[in-house]
Amino acid sequence: MRNLFIYFAMSILVFSGCANSAQVPEPSKEYYVEVVKELSGKDYYGRSNYNNGTIKAAEFILAELDKVNVGPIPEQVIAQAWAGKQRPELHSLQPEFKSLITPCDARRWSHGTEQQLSYMQHFNFPLNTQRGNAVLAVDGDTLQHTVDYTLKEFSPTCKGEFDVVYLDNKHLNPDSFCKYLNSGEFKNKAVVLDWDRFCETMYTYKGIEVYKSYFVPLTNVGALICKSADEQVFPYFKSRNHFNTPMPVFMVTGSFPEDAKRVSIDVDAQMIDNDAHNIIAYIPGTKQAEKHFIIACHYDHLGVCGKEIFYGANDNASGTAMLLNLIRYFKANQPEYSLVFIFFDAEENNLLGSFFYADNPLLPLENIEYFVELDMIGDNGDNIYCQISDSGEAGLEYLNKINSSLEKPFAQLDHYPFALKGVPAIYMELDGDTNKNYHSPRDTFENFHASNYERLFELVKRFVEEYRR
Repeated sequence: MRNLFIYFAMSILVFSGCANSAQVPEPSKEYYVEVVKELSGKDYYGRSNYNNGTIKAAEFILAELDKVNVGPIPEQVIAQAWAGKQRPELHSLQPEFKSLITPCDARRWSHGTEQQLSYMQHFNFPLNTQRGNAVLAVDGDTLQHTVDYTLKEFSPTCKGEFDVVYLDNKHLNPDSFCKYLNSGEFKNKAVVLDWDRFCETMYTYKGIEVYKSYFVPLTNVGALICKSADEQVFPYFKSRNHFNTPMPVFMVTGSFPEDAKRVSIDVDAQMIDNDAHNIIAYIPGTKQAEKHFIIACHYDHLGVCGKEIFYGANDNASGTAMLLNLIRYFKANQPEYSLVFIFFDAEENNLLGSFFYADNPLLPLENIEYFVELDMIGDNGDNIYCQISDSGEAGLEYLNKINSSLEKPFAQLDHYPFALKGVPAIYMELDGDTNKNYHSPRDTFENFHASNYERLFELVKRFVEEYRR
C-alpha cells in the first residue's frame, strides 16, 4: 500500500542461529518470482482475514524461515537490550485518525505451535467487512465494480432504490455542507457530488479527516456518489474501515451519466472484531549485535470486496518475496550489525501493524541503526520513490552513492521527509506499468514485473552491509 503516512513503525523480523551457509538456499530471482506467484494465488484470497488468507500467508512465511533456520528474537536478547531501561508495557495505541488497537492473544492463531507463536505480535481492531454484494446499477444498467465504481470501505449494508440528485457545487462549503444535506430533502435520495471540486473546497486544512468530518454526520442522506472527472476508477482502500458512515458511499469515474434518474444499491457489510499478527525474525550481528537494522514489508493485502478478490502481487507479495530473499542472503553472510526482519499485518488498515510495533517495540527504538521498508517493488519502472525520516538524510545520500555505482542504476531517488519517532528510516517503492493496477483486482501475478529484482536486491544488501552512522 502506498500511503502518505509512511511506515515509521518499526517492525522486527529477526534471524537467529548460525546454520552452515552451505545449507542455506541461495537467494535468486527464480525464488522471488516463485514467492510472488504463491502469495498472490487464489488460495490466499487477497491475504486478509477472509477465509484466513493472512493466516495462510503467515504459515507460508514461517515455513520459509524454518527452511533457513531463522528464528525469532531470543528472549535473552530482548532482556539484555532493555537492561537498565524502562520497557513500555504492552498497551493500546490510538494514533490520530486511526482505529483503536488493542493487544490480544493468539485468536485465529490459537492452532499455532509454540515455535510459530514465538515470532508473533498479536493485536486486534474493529473491521468493516464487505464480502457479499457490492452492486450499483444506474437506470437499469448494472455497473462493473472496480471498473466503473468503487465502494468505499466504511459503507454499511444498504439495499434499495433511490432517486438521483446532482448537488450544486455552491453547497460544497465546509460551513454549510452537512447542514444542507441533512435538511431532510435527501433522506431517500442518492446524491451525486463533484469529487474534484469537493477536494478543492472541503480540505480546509492539512490533515483533515474529510470522511469523518463531512460524511459521518449525514444521517439524512440515502447514498453518496462521488464523481471524479478522471476516467480511471478510484482505488479501493481499507484505511478507514474501522467506522461506518450512515449511508453507502461510492466513487465513480467520469463515465457516470450526467442525467441519471435512479440507482439501485445492494451492499452487504458487517463490522467485526479482527485480530492481526506481526511476524518478527532475527539474525544476530557479529560485531555490533546490540545495534540493529530493521528491514520490513507488509504481507497483508485488501482481501475481498463484493465478489472481487484483490490479489496483491505487487502490493505487497513483491516486498515479502524480496525480504525472504534478503533473509536467505544474510543468513549465509552474517552481518556486523543485528538484523530484525518484520512482516507487518494490517498495513492496509492504515498502517496499524507498524504503528502497533512502534508503540510496543521488542527492542529499544534508539538501538535501530536504520529502518528500511520495501513495498510495491514488483514493477518495471526506472525510478525508486523514497520517503525518509528527518534523521535518515545521510542514509539517502549513501543510498544514492551505492545506486550510482551499480552497473545499471535507478534514476535519482525522490523522497519525502518522515517525522515520526525520530528513527533513521527509508521507504522504497518502484513505479511503472504495474502502478495502474494499484489497489484493484488486476494487481495479479500476470501483471507483476520482476525486471528490477537484481538491482533492488543489490541496493538494499549493500546499504545494510556498508552504511554506518
